[in-house]
Amino acid sequence: MLPSYQNSADLLSSVATTKLYKDLIIQLNKDLSLTGIDVNFPENSSPLELKESLQKIIKELILQDFNSYSNLLYRIDVSEKEIQNIASSDIDKYSENATFLILKRVWKKVWFKKNFSN
Repeated sequence: MLPSYQNSADLLSSVATTKLYKDLIIQLNKDLSLTGIDVNFPENSSPLELKESLQKIIKELILQDFNSYSNLLYRIDVSEKEIQNIASSDIDKYSENATFLILKRVWKKVWFKKNFSN
């Protein structure tokens, strides 16, 4: 069963101790690419680098290309309800919470693929 996480840093530091951390980055890159977002995180990114870089991208998308942001949420399958539950008018807080939801969903996909495929 998947543990619950408090935030992006908590999730990534926990996942970084597993062999699936690289798979999480690969899946994230794939989802971004399939949405038409030209970003490629290095597979050796530290959890902090990954979180901060993704959060910056999410903030830029929200402010400059909301359509791509919405498409990314759809592609990754982040719940609309969860996104609507982010109660913050502060763009930094909002993007931090959206980043967490994205990472949580990508991690869930990777974890399920590893544990339930074949």
